Amino acid sequence: MLYGHFTQLQKFNLKLVNSSSNILKKTKNFVTPQKLKGTFPERWRVYWQNVYADYKDVALNSAKSCKEHPIRTSIYVSLLASYVYLHRYNPDESCFKENLLQNTMKIMQVGEAIRNPISETHVKWLGQCYNEGIIRYLNLGVISLIWLDDYDEGCSLYKAICPYLRLQYSTFYQRVVDFGFLGKWWILENKMIDYDINEKEFVDVKQK
Repeated sequence: MLYGHFTQLQKFNLKLVNSSSNILKKTKNFVTPQKLKGTFPERWRVYWQNVYADYKDVALNSAKSCKEHPIRTSIYVSLLASYVYLHRYNPDESCFKENLLQNTMKIMQVGEAIRNPISETHVKWLGQCYNEGIIRYLNLGVISLIWLDDYDEGCSLYKAICPYLRLQYSTFYQRVVDFGFLGKWWILENKMIDYDINEKEFVDVKQK
């Protein structure tokens, strides 16, 4: 797999070098008319000619570095591909709301006697937090966090707007109620395991 990434990168660098070489040849062979010398079009042509030259040097150096250090290049490409994949499947707040709504409907379709109290309490609590407007969303690129604020965003109390009473970073982890990774909100999903099983009901049956 790492070798495949390295081969693709070599092909891309080769195409980039060939393309930039062809462009540079055309621009070098171009003769500026006498009436355009010293004008804006000529300066613009020289500018882009220098830009293509710089890109050619970068492409050549990159291809040379990839050839001299194939293992390191493969690692870098794999890390970049992993980041792109994780960023692509990083869930957003709308996904969290949708999952919360779906889980709420699942619990409502189950009788109260057999509902898992952990699942029911967690879902109701999150719904109450949304009603109070204290849920916040934080996107960290490859992972997302759902955390709780003290006040609604529209609250204008002194404690809510005073810069000296802002949240402390050292205790921020205590406010995190869920984290999204690889298209899932893991705490919410874990709380919904066996949402239709009430263990207390089985204990009461055994006691009888």
